[in-house]
Amino acid sequence: MQSRQSFRKNQINQKKINMLVKFIFNKAATLLAIVLLLLSQAAKSQNPVWEEVAPGVWKTAVGIPDKYNLLTASGAQPNTEALAKLGGATFPLSTGDIVAHISGGRTFLRFPLVKEEQLYGFGLNFKTVQQRGKILQLHVDHYGGVDNGRTHAPVPFYVSNLGYGVFVNSARYITVYAGTGVRKESPNAPAPRDRNTDKKWSSQPYSDAVEMVVPTTGTEIYLFAGPTPLDAVRRFNLFNGGGCLPPRWGLGFTQRVKSLYTADQVVEEAKAFAEKGYPLDFIGLEPGWQSKSYPCTFKWDKTRFPDPAGFVKTMKEMGIRLNLWTNPYISPESPMFQNIKPLTGSHTVWGGYVADLTLPVAQKIMVGQMEKDQVSLGISGYKIDECDGYDRWLWPDVARFPSGNSAEQLRQTYGVLLQKMTSDLYRQKNSRTFGLVRASNAGSATL
Repeated sequence: MQSRQSFRKNQINQKKINMLVKFIFNKAATLLAIVLLLLSQAAKSQNPVWEEVAPGVWKTAVGIPDKYNLLTASGAQPNTEALAKLGGATFPLSTGDIVAHISGGRTFLRFPLVKEEQLYGFGLNFKTVQQRGKILQLHVDHYGGVDNGRTHAPVPFYVSNLGYGVFVNSARYITVYAGTGVRKESPNAPAPRDRNTDKKWSSQPYSDAVEMVVPTTGTEIYLFAGPTPLDAVRRFNLFNGGGCLPPRWGLGFTQRVKSLYTADQVVEEAKAFAEKGYPLDFIGLEPGWQSKSYPCTFKWDKTRFPDPAGFVKTMKEMGIRLNLWTNPYISPESPMFQNIKPLTGSHTVWGGYVADLTLPVAQKIMVGQMEKDQVSLGISGYKIDECDGYDRWLWPDVARFPSGNSAEQLRQTYGVLLQKMTSDLYRQKNSRTFGLVRASNAGSATL
């Protein structure tokens, strides 16, 4: 049997253990309270601090922006000389009305709107011009018949008729509430109306803000002054490099031939144009110029084009340039496949491997094949298709890429990366090109 002395000793030890547990619990509770307080303070709305980075252009950073963004993807560099010629301007908005906060791994932005103010932009739209009152998800995709932000070139830039522009430099799926949300604490909140009796009742009452959700823990924001909307657009374009100068032939007349046309059939088509007196500047070859396509080999089909160099030379002698249609997804039968395979994403598109073009070495391999097999022969440009969507066949958002950049970021910038890759190839040859790419985004003005 346990002695009374031993029992007493165990009681004392148990009290010590209880006191220690209570002490640890209290400390943990205090630490938790401090963490929660810090998190609540971090989630509070803050007014960003702005820095003028060019005449009439201001920048701020909220939270911790992604290192990879639209401007890093495109490599865009401001045309400082042209921006200087536009002259200075005053900050076009009240800094106190521009608000940002970060919560739950997302960045929330708010910009002011006044009554009757009109908004334009947010990228390529087919049915609308004025965007106030719209809810958009800026998401690179095929156009689905509705101007909802899912389009070939969604751009997180908008301009106001009051003469300023806003650009959010993030390669994420940005959700935009362009004057739709009504905050209860807004000084301009509309009074409730009785739908039963008030003819002025509206299902979309007045909103005094553009609000955005950027699904990451920070972003860069740029503000472009006017004084006119055109001036704001000028500053935005110049900040993105200032535009490109296409060759004359690229703006001329073109014809695309059927996918399985042979070299001889293409020549005959060009002769028919000449015989009828129709102008023709360049011919586009469908994906059948390749030995296999979708996925693509980026290699000539020798049955239809037994002498690619001679064929290109013949067309040039006729005054006609050639443009090659492809998509960027690489066939296992491509000459570059083994070298580029380790640099591809976890998912394929139509059996083709998706190169991580945020990696310079992956770009070098792909460009090397294009230069060796086509551009060195005199091919004048490319049409790169299917780099935009749909979700059901493009790589999913769960895909992983060796660079560590997300599938979402690759989706938002893949068209820009392809534009830069091909335009840089021709610039290195001191030659202009006229290219077509199915997707684009901000930063691509000079590409």
